[in-house]
Amino acid sequence: MRRTNGSRWQIFGPIAAALVVVAGAYLWSLQAPRTVAGLRAGGQPIGDVPWAQLDGALDKVANQFLDTRIVLTVGTDERVVRRRDVGFIVDRAAAREVVLKAGKSGNPFADVALRSRARRGKVDLDLPVDVDRLKALEFLTELKDDVDRAPLDARLDLEHHVIAKETPGYLLRVYDSMVALEYAARSGSARVPLAAGLSWPKVKEQDLKDVDISTVLGYWETHYSSTGVDSDRTYNLKVGADHLNGHILKPHEVFSFNEVVGDRTEKEGYRVAPVIQGGELIDGLAGGMCQIASTLHAASFFAGLEIVSSTPHSRPSAYIPMGLDSTVVYPSVDLKLRNPYDFPVVMHYQVNQGAVKVELLGKERPYKVVFEREIKGETPFGNDTRGDAEAPSGQRYTIQEGYPGYTLIRRRYIFEKSEMPRWSGPEPIADILQKQHVKPAKKEQWSLHYPATTQYVAVGTGPSSLKPKPQPPSHHIPPIPATDKPLFKLLK
Repeated sequence: MRRTNGSRWQIFGPIAAALVVVAGAYLWSLQAPRTVAGLRAGGQPIGDVPWAQLDGALDKVANQFLDTRIVLTVGTDERVVRRRDVGFIVDRAAAREVVLKAGKSGNPFADVALRSRARRGKVDLDLPVDVDRLKALEFLTELKDDVDRAPLDARLDLEHHVIAKETPGYLLRVYDSMVALEYAARSGSARVPLAAGLSWPKVKEQDLKDVDISTVLGYWETHYSSTGVDSDRTYNLKVGADHLNGHILKPHEVFSFNEVVGDRTEKEGYRVAPVIQGGELIDGLAGGMCQIASTLHAASFFAGLEIVSSTPHSRPSAYIPMGLDSTVVYPSVDLKLRNPYDFPVVMHYQVNQGAVKVELLGKERPYKVVFEREIKGETPFGNDTRGDAEAPSGQRYTIQEGYPGYTLIRRRYIFEKSEMPRWSGPEPIADILQKQHVKPAKKEQWSLHYPATTQYVAVGTGPSSLKPKPQPPSHHIPPIPATDKPLFKLLK
């Protein structure tokens, strides 16, 4: 039985009517003066906004987007910055067009699908972003000043007794990096690798693998006056120490103090300060260098380095035990040492807070070292009086304190740790060894002589109306304790 036209209308009429309603609603929505509900742009909500308020809403979205941060990478370095700081800008007019057309393209199937996803928070429109080239150029130029650096060689970290790794150098390429920023602006990338030339250090950690500075082979510390009157001498100490700090003494190499430190001239930064010359304390250029040398000499003595050449002062020094000092005069009087070990020895100097400290760093030393000083003779000092026409008649003051002269024997005993003898009291090491039937791994002996230092007293010969002269700074040397005569021993 055939269906009538009325029957068809009964079936398809409601559907057609519904389609007409939906089509009408869709056509009306295309003209609705609001953005699609649930829409987001640049990570910020922009949905269901009346067109009249859209410009203000877009300004807020754009500003929040430009305030978000991105990461700029230069080699292994990173900088976290706001998008606006690198010159990113949002095209407000183009952004408005993108938002207005979202879900209103005229393609009902695509628009319905987008609106459905928008209501579920699944639509986040990309903002049209560009780069202000002038601002970006200014930013990259400033960044270049900050990140450009020369490569750093691997080095010996003497403070911590380790090797500090090398670091590469960078040279930021500004215009190539501009291209990287423009690409990141348009792609929305939150991480931007900038263009940089890489330069590698000459000395790498691997190159220093044979230098072991984990152990202190020998150590000595001397003290100096840090008062204002001695500031020039303190300055000289630091200049001299800088020449030696970090110096590597290769296996079996001979070290020359004068060769490494060089001439001590004003051009090299040295100042005039008290020096000992001919037994007298006078002002001279680079005063204080003998303390740098003497501290190294004592540290080397107990580190077991060979003393190739060493000359004592013309009078004992207040800062170091007699027999451990070593004077230097460029180029005639030198301190020379030899590294007897099969591994490098590294010098570590510190000059601060009134102390000169020397560490000799290397592998663990297999020995114990004993210093023995035996005084063979003592000579009393003389006295001399000098007239001073610039001091009032009758004034007396000491120009230089006297000090006895000494002739002595300096010995160094080197023992295997398992063969170290026991002792107490003033008995000579030789007698102790004979009694205990112990033989040192090595014994050395030097004859040293310190002439007596004349005491000079000034007597005023000028008019009594003159103002009395102030007492010159005292460089007092403490007398040798009676307990250290004739023998003095020290174990390190």
